[in-house]
Amino acid sequence: MSTALSSISPPSVPVSGTYSQPATRVSQPDSSAQAQAGSASDTAQGSSSTPKDTVSSSSQQSVEQRQEQRVLQQLSARDREVRQHEMAHQAAGAGITGSVSYSYERGPDGQMYAVGGEVSIDTSAVSGDPRATLEKAEAIIRAAMAPAEPSSQDYRVAASARAMAAEARAELAQMEESEASEESGEEPEQTTGAAAETRQEDGAGNERRAEMREAQAESMGRLQRQLVEAGVFARMYPPGTLFSYQV
Repeated sequence: MSTALSSISPPSVPVSGTYSQPATRVSQPDSSAQAQAGSASDTAQGSSSTPKDTVSSSSQQSVEQRQEQRVLQQLSARDREVRQHEMAHQAAGAGITGSVSYSYERGPDGQMYAVGGEVSIDTSAVSGDPRATLEKAEAIIRAAMAPAEPSSQDYRVAASARAMAAEARAELAQMEESEASEESGEEPEQTTGAAAETRQEDGAGNERRAEMREAQAESMGRLQRQLVEAGVFARMYPPGTLFSYQV
């Protein structure tokens, strides 16, 4: 999912065409009869009105030039502000931001000036990886708040990224708790297995010792039988005694 950073509204500055251009006054030519019979008074009157018209026209043109110059200064300042704002977004969000899109306005000089702009940014979470999602959310916040004066849209994007970061932290905490529980559950199993192995070893040792005792008893029994058969016990003890009977 992607959204836009910094949708800046155009400023309320006038542009070319706001100011009407006054029509220049042009003196009408006299007829041939009037030109030939023109009086001195008419000539003097015509010569006296021409400087006034010239001064009035020049003054009006000067006012219009000053007004257009103010408009150009406002548009130029806006253009710099918009471009710096969007470039701050793009530089801080390298890897998750897209290209810059500008809206333009034509100035009195015929040039196009940027008066608004936006940068697309990927605000989707990383599926199955809360740690990567947390890192991405933090990068989104840095990109949204990078300009000196973030717009209302920038604040909304940053708030959404903070919510995504909180969810990622909660998932991480749950994962760490589950891992800790699994590790603590494995230790008793390992201890139980070791104890069982020890008991098995003890049992095997007891069996071997019992077998050794049986072997020793059997060996002693064979020896005693051999002694009896050899008559050793018969010479040491009279026949029919309790000892020979037990043997």
